Amino acid sequence: MSWGVEHQQKRKDILELMDLSARIMKANPNHVNEVPKSASGCWMEQIYGIQRCDFCDLSGDCPIREEQEWQEYLTKNNIVIEKNS
Repeated sequence: MSWGVEHQQKRKDILELMDLSARIMKANPNHVNEVPKSASGCWMEQIYGIQRCDFCDLSGDCPIREEQEWQEYLTKNNIVIEKNS
């Protein structure tokens, strides 16, 4: 996994994320243990307060990616789910 560091913008984004992480941990070294779970289930949103799917490939069970793949499957197969109120 190269993390796209050969691309200047992706490299800049990752460096900014590392800087954000350092600032969060400096402010509260126990942040990782104390942070509440994010509403979306995104670990990046939970830890960093931002959601960056464009360079996140660390979670094989990402709820956001799973939902996106599910919606693509429904669309591809012309499946419509109706919700009863």
